[in-house]
Amino acid sequence: MKTVLLGLLIAGFTAVSFASVADATTYTKVIRANCKADYKRHCSDKPVGSKKLEACMRQKKGSLSKTCRSALKAAGYR
Repeated sequence: MKTVLLGLLIAGFTAVSFASVADATTYTKVIRANCKADYKRHCSDKPVGSKKLEACMRQKKGSLSKTCRSALKAAGYR
């Protein structure tokens, strides 16, 4: 019984982990599609995926397009 329960717990955690990765990939694609011009205009000197890029986008938040701000907000960036 313990073995079955442990197997179910591992399967559950694995499913949750993969769901999070899938969500992150989806958000990344949405952000790239909606923020491409903003990235080029404001932060193109920062490496994609870096903390420097994240800081730049936060600093330029008021200058970003509405679609980019919406995509960032939906992905959990504040």
